[in-house]
Amino acid sequence: MTDKRMIASPRQLPGALAGMLRAKYEVREPAESVAAPDEFVSLAQGAEAVFVTAFDDMDDALIRALPDSVKLIASIGVGVDHIDLKAAERRGIAISNTPEVTTACLADTTMGLIIAACRRFREGLDIARTGEGRGMLTPETWGQRVTGRTLGIIGMGNVGKEVAKRAQGFDLNIIYTTPRPSAEIDTKYNARAVSFDELLKQADIISLHCPLKEQTHHLIDAAAIEKMKPSAVIINISRGPVIDELALISALKSGRLFAAGLDVFETEPDPIREELYSLPNVFCLPHIASATWESRSAMAMRVLANIDAFFETGDALDRVV
Repeated sequence: MTDKRMIASPRQLPGALAGMLRAKYEVREPAESVAAPDEFVSLAQGAEAVFVTAFDDMDDALIRALPDSVKLIASIGVGVDHIDLKAAERRGIAISNTPEVTTACLADTTMGLIIAACRRFREGLDIARTGEGRGMLTPETWGQRVTGRTLGIIGMGNVGKEVAKRAQGFDLNIIYTTPRPSAEIDTKYNARAVSFDELLKQADIISLHCPLKEQTHHLIDAAAIEKMKPSAVIINISRGPVIDELALISALKSGRLFAAGLDVFETEPDPIREELYSLPNVFCLPHIASATWESRSAMAMRVLANIDAFFETGDALDRVV
């Protein structure tokens, strides 16, 4: 028997975080990597908090099935679109996330994707592997210069601002759209607020930093793409379903868009669409924007701090609901 408070997880906990949580709490996790919903509900019996990741779908049915003992869903990462917030609110379950600690790494990855997509590094890598045509690329595989172009940032939150700060070093002309534009943002980041349609028309590079909500699902669809320059480059590290991938694939194949740099995908957690990944003008990363020692360690510490605070005071530090 133990007098430790109990935490449950639908998946096996990552090493460092697992050690920290087990030192303070009784932790229940599946024997295999990920539990089926019924198994997770069984594991959660008696637990006061559950730990989840962005790949754990906490929908209405699962939240309704959780035992009454569960009072906190502690998620690692910034986004909470994988959790039915209204269902949790109806059950009186608090939700926490880990904002801000990933901001720098997400902004760094964005700049990397901008360069990789604009300069068509994917095609360059393929050529380098074969050794054929090295240094003698045809105009069809030439990239675009990054410096001096217009960057359109969709979502000027913490990450969007950090991207703008880095973009100034590339002499990029920064325009943005966000629910709360301000003169302070304009001045600090040498940026200009525009409408969504104006951003689509003016930007050479469009970088997505908005949360996934009903209003942003397929925000970039065929109609939005039609408003963009044929030379436009799309970057996405927010959430995959913000882009209609089938429309994006069609535009990239036809030459309606120049290139894309993606760290998130509409099909997650299932594999990336082969038709998208195989395109030579797409540079893909496997959802690793926050995958640095510094960022992941900070995320783990923040999850632990949220659980500690909730158990001690009844409220998480980074409470969403």
